[in-house]
Amino acid sequence: MTRRASGWVFALFLALVVAGCDRTPSGEGDWTATLEGPGGPFGAAVVMVSGEGVLGVSGAGGTLTWTEETGDGEIRVVLVQPASSGGVHFRVRVRELADPAPSVAIIQLAGTDDELVTVGGQHYLRMRR
Repeated sequence: MTRRASGWVFALFLALVVAGCDRTPSGEGDWTATLEGPGGPFGAAVVMVSGEGVLGVSGAGGTLTWTEETGDGEIRVVLVQPASSGGVHFRVRVRELADPAPSVAIIQLAGTDDELVTVGGQHYLRMRR
């Protein structure tokens, strides 16, 4: 094989490798959120969800949800996990998974004993596609 031909073969191989590395899902889909931090597992939470293309919010892993659209492009969500052993999990349905994750802010937390937990900087929502 000539040097020029081997260069083309290498360029084609490199292009195929780069094309295969793009694993970002696209289209409509769900981001899954899990509430984590000290004082857990949590029994309930109130969160605010916002972002371009957010279509709705639903519970996951037994978590029950009640939602209210605020009219400012935000959705207030009440989450209740009735099982004493589970954590608070939910899904955010978006129009385009390739867009950045929706913004989610924790407003209020309660433990499995229904006692309020002070929301601090160590409480967060782990978001996954």
